[in-house]
Amino acid sequence: AGAWPMALVRTAHPTVSKSWGYESDNPFVNVGVALDFDDADMPAPLDLLHCLQQIERTVSAESPHRNADGSYRDRDIDIDIIDIDGVVMESAELTVPHPRAEARDFVMEPMQFLCPGWTPARTALTAKKKNIADLDRDSADQFRAKAKLPFCVVLDNVRSLNNIGSIFRTADAFCTHSVVLCGISATPPSPEIHKTALGAEETVAWRYFETTAQAVDALRAEGWTVVCLEQVHGSVPLDRYRPAAGQKTAVVVGNEVAGVDPHIVAICQAYLEIPQAGTKHSLNVAVSTAITLWHLFCAYRG
Repeated sequence: AGAWPMALVRTAHPTVSKSWGYESDNPFVNVGVALDFDDADMPAPLDLLHCLQQIERTVSAESPHRNADGSYRDRDIDIDIIDIDGVVMESAELTVPHPRAEARDFVMEPMQFLCPGWTPARTALTAKKKNIADLDRDSADQFRAKAKLPFCVVLDNVRSLNNIGSIFRTADAFCTHSVVLCGISATPPSPEIHKTALGAEETVAWRYFETTAQAVDALRAEGWTVVCLEQVHGSVPLDRYRPAAGQKTAVVVGNEVAGVDPHIVAICQAYLEIPQAGTKHSLNVAVSTAITLWHLFCAYRG
């Protein structure tokens, strides 16, 4: 409570029980505590865990929970997280709901006082996947009619129809203004584009230019800032790129093999690069486009 003064603290009555998991003449003294947060103040599960571990170390730095062989032993304090408001997670540090809670009466008794009717299974059921209705997506007509975010993507001779369809689907997801298809990039309608676009080619606005240079000239004439997603000297790491206030951003992405044509690179106004830490030199064009549009989506939504 000292770490989160905004939380409402509730406690169950202390209970005394026999030791659990090992033999001891010393009983357990059990106290259940609930911290009630507003949604905006809710700490991350691991932050909560680390805070409680620090309390344990402060109270009893010399009282480990287990013997060298891993068996339980008497200890001055042991704080377990039983449940976190319906969260279901399993990691090396923390599993919630507590996997052994239901087998321990000294846990279930205070839990029933603090959260009547609680069971681990009940918590797990609350973490069900969303269905289509839960997602509350726009209809095709609603999406076409609503205002889009001020960024678009320009495909410089993207060869694969599957990649083009995937880019349409990503553009739909992130409320992209439009897709600009250039050169050998195929256009809808196309069964191969539809295979990965899944209908997004019918909701996202698009236009076609015979050359990418024509597209860049037209976009700049319309007031777009044209940036290039390419690995060049002087590029800006994508995570550091922030569009200027009022800026409309057109992102040029390149061919699967050759990347963005050097002549197009030369006429762009800025260069973006996705930082990488592995052994490969590049990403698939549909993947890199998705990462970039997501970044712009976040930047423009504020």
